[in-house]
Order: sequence, then structure tokens, then C-alpha cells
Amino acid sequence: MLTWYLARGAGVAAFAALSLATAAGAVTARRSAAIERRVLTQYLHRTAALTGLLLLVLHLFTVLIDSYAGVGVLGAVLPLASGYRPLAVSLGVLSMYLLVAVIGTGLLRASFANSARGARSWRAVHLLAYPAWALSAGHFLTAGTDAGRWWARLVLLAGCAVVAAGVLVRLSDRAPVNARLRGAVR
Repeated sequence: MLTWYLARGAGVAAFAALSLATAAGAVTARRSAAIERRVLTQYLHRTAALTGLLLLVLHLFTVLIDSYAGVGVLGAVLPLASGYRPLAVSLGVLSMYLLVAVIGTGLLRASFANSARGARSWRAVHLLAYPAWALSAGHFLTAGTDAGRWWARLVLLAGCAVVAAGVLVRLSDRAPVNARLRGAVR
């Protein structure tokens, strides 16, 4: 029973942390923000992303060892292979794969920053954070045993609000698109 509670709690907490990381990443991309604010926002982005990743690993591990969950190893890595709510679990699996690509580019960011083409490639892959987050929200809503409870809906809605606010702040940036694409990755 403990693993079931850990799996549920880690999943909810991972969603919350990754929502914060996604929103902070959107805000970090603003060119017009003061450098001090950008540094703090990048720190928040990276810290929330690392925390979310660690919670995601805990969520995945506890789901795998929990006999009640019935996801199975194949269900955790192959879409539609889960014994438990295959479509809902597949949203989480697909989100995980996109997140791996985003994390990989995040870790290799300095290698991409050597050229404008590299910077564009980094941004293109790193933008997969948005569909990864959306898939995780869908997974939370459809796979979670607590998804119908008021507090889980509150976490889901808060995550959506935080990401929407981050994206709106990012879209309010007045720097021209061409200037952003020509600049080095920051």
C-alpha cells in the first residue's frame, strides 16, 4: 500500500514541479527581462526541472514495483502496452520520451550555442517541453486514481494556470523574432 501512495504522491508532485519548470522556462526565454531576473528565473527553471525529473523517476519506479498498479515494464516504456488504462498510461509514456529529449538538449545546451543554426536546433527540440507538459496533464487527468478528487483537480488547474501565465508573459515580449533567432542561446 505504501508504494501505491508513493506512486500517486510522486506523480502529482512531479506534475506540479514540471509545471513550474515549464512556466519558468517560458519566462526565461524573454529577451527584454533584466539580467538579474533572468538569472533567478533560469535557476528556478533548472531547479524545478531537476526536482520534477527526480519525482518522475520515483513515480515510475514505484508504479513498476506496485503490484496494484498493473502497468508493467512494457507498459511503462511502450505506448498502449499497459495492463492498466493503456491510453491514459500511454500519454505519460509519450510525455516521458519528449521530456528525455528536452532534458538531453538542456544538458547539452552549451554545445548548441556555438552557432545560430545550433541555437535554432536547440530551441526547436527544447520547445517539445510544451507538448510533453500537455501530455503529462492528460495523463494526470485520465490515469490518476485521484484525478476526480477536488484537490487533484486543484493541482491540475493550478499547473495549467502557471504554465498559461508563463506562456503569456513570454508572448508579451516585444523583441523581434529574427533578433531572438540570431542571438546566442542564453
